[in-house]
Amino acid sequence: MKELRCRDVGLDCDAVIRAETEEEVMRQAAEHARKEHGMTNIGEEDQRKMRSKIRAV
Repeated sequence: MKELRCRDVGLDCDAVIRAETEEEVMRQAAEHARKEHGMTNIGEEDQRKMRSKIRAV
């Protein structure tokens, strides 16, 4: 299982995204960012930052 905490990427948000794969975490994180934070475009730098914060649980 992989996990990404929204707060770990610098947002004031307690959301925790968990999925079996890094790719699924990224997909769910992008959807969360769009719905909850109004982020319509996540650039490459932000994607790299997000990937670097994903951890195994």
